[in-house]
Amino acid sequence: MTLISANFLAISSANAAETRKQKMMARDLQTIEGFFDTAYAPADWKKAFSGWVLENEIADAKAKVLANPEITTKDFQKILRDFFYSTKDYHVGAKFYSTERALLPLEIRGSQGRYFIVNINRDELSAQSFPYNVGDELISIGGRSVEDEITKLKAEVGQNSDLTDQALAELYLTFRTGSNAMTVPSGNVVLGIKRKGSNTVSTHQLTWIYSSESIGELPSLPTPEASNSRRLANPSTPAARAAHLLQSKQMISPIAEELSTRPGASASFNIGSKTSFIPALGSKIWSTGEKDLFDAYIFQDKDRKLMGYVRIPSYVAGAEHAAEFAKIIRKLETHTEGLVIDQVNNPGGSVFYLYALASMLSDKALYTPRHRMTITQADVAEALFTLPELRKIRTDEEAKLFFGDTVGGFPVDKTFVHFTIKFFQFMVDEWNAGRQLTRPYHLWGADQINPSKVAQYTKPILLLTNELDFSGGDFFPAILQDNKRVTILGTRTAGAGGYVMRQSFPNIFGLGFFSLTGSIAERVDQNPIENLGVTPDVPYALTPEDFQNNFKGYTQSILSTLRTLISE
Repeated sequence: MTLISANFLAISSANAAETRKQKMMARDLQTIEGFFDTAYAPADWKKAFSGWVLENEIADAKAKVLANPEITTKDFQKILRDFFYSTKDYHVGAKFYSTERALLPLEIRGSQGRYFIVNINRDELSAQSFPYNVGDELISIGGRSVEDEITKLKAEVGQNSDLTDQALAELYLTFRTGSNAMTVPSGNVVLGIKRKGSNTVSTHQLTWIYSSESIGELPSLPTPEASNSRRLANPSTPAARAAHLLQSKQMISPIAEELSTRPGASASFNIGSKTSFIPALGSKIWSTGEKDLFDAYIFQDKDRKLMGYVRIPSYVAGAEHAAEFAKIIRKLETHTEGLVIDQVNNPGGSVFYLYALASMLSDKALYTPRHRMTITQADVAEALFTLPELRKIRTDEEAKLFFGDTVGGFPVDKTFVHFTIKFFQFMVDEWNAGRQLTRPYHLWGADQINPSKVAQYTKPILLLTNELDFSGGDFFPAILQDNKRVTILGTRTAGAGGYVMRQSFPNIFGLGFFSLTGSIAERVDQNPIENLGVTPDVPYALTPEDFQNNFKGYTQSILSTLRTLISE
């Protein structure tokens, strides 16, 4: 019997006894199905990649609802969560109204089946009350091996890319939230810990820092305004509408965005943090200050060569950050022979800011990925409203008067307007040709990113990536690798390959908003970024020795690879 047949029989047999709550849940599933049918761009790719079919997954979710007459709001939230995760898409997910949360003031990272403490929040755990240190190994939690707990957690954070799923489960090992429809622990928990250099496992009891659920069944709450790329927030002018349409194409993973705001998180290991866990790569000759927007420095290696380092924590930024990045790049171009760009643990962000930074790293134009995009009448109407005003612009000055000096940090001029016109006209032409999913086309109409007029780095670049680079953190290395501008060292990026749309609708089951992917991008070789990510040129996975010896092996690999690039 096929899955659809089994689901149909289950639904049919339950129909007679449906409660009002079940009917409302089934109705909400149908609403979500409509959103996905209209706007989920990777649907065909998902069917080819993993066998995902929207109708089957919705039918399976309805069957679960109708099979349980005593179903609760929390039960339904988990069914919704599992539907969203069935896409194997880090851009797809939901946030629920919930006050329930639990936290242990520790952070754990793993390597080769072992798990190490990388941060202790000493404001919550003094050295006297918790006599352990960074680098000590966590063996068990709550009477279960850490490996078993990680395996259980993977089911609650989705199953997509093995490396990224593993890293996400490690992040959630000591941080659980009801807003993600997770099972949230409370009370005491016993940890088994092995001190660095010891073979003895000692035990230590902690208490989960727990916030209970204050929202009962069928809460009456207003639905928040979602960041919906299909609707504009009261744009009053063609310029405001055009800028909003362009900047609404955000490339940021919702799950990474949430983890970046974890209370008491490490300043070095957190997603999107200004500083990185990577230690200083050499003797610093110059560095930015604590109040500067970027962590950057010039260092001297063992051969007395001057190298540069700059950390890109996320692409959630704009004009101010782009201007400071340009100052750093000009200094590094003058004084260094090679550059390390560190974008590990990057949640993504604005495509225009991403393009602005990329434009400063080459003296040649950079080819960009093309996107297949879902479109509706709303997109076409907005494009038609804006196009006549764009076509009136004749000079760079008029372009800046219309848009401002930059859009998301990317400089505005007449060429920018030309690309924007091409993009809006393409949307209109595709709709008039009967396409809901467009042919592949360059986002914002730009097939190439021109070199920056204010800063250019022309020397060898080593780009560091890992499995917690999402969305914009996928696209930045993809662009630079496809144009043979950088060498990439690290692990494969997450593979979140398009822009994100957030949607909401009135409901009584605590669904605040959900997100889906509105485009699917392809690289120069026509392979998608979605699910595949960016594979490094020089693979390096952190080892147990790295976690216990200040990342010595990782640092040595970075330096030796950079020296090779310079010598070549």
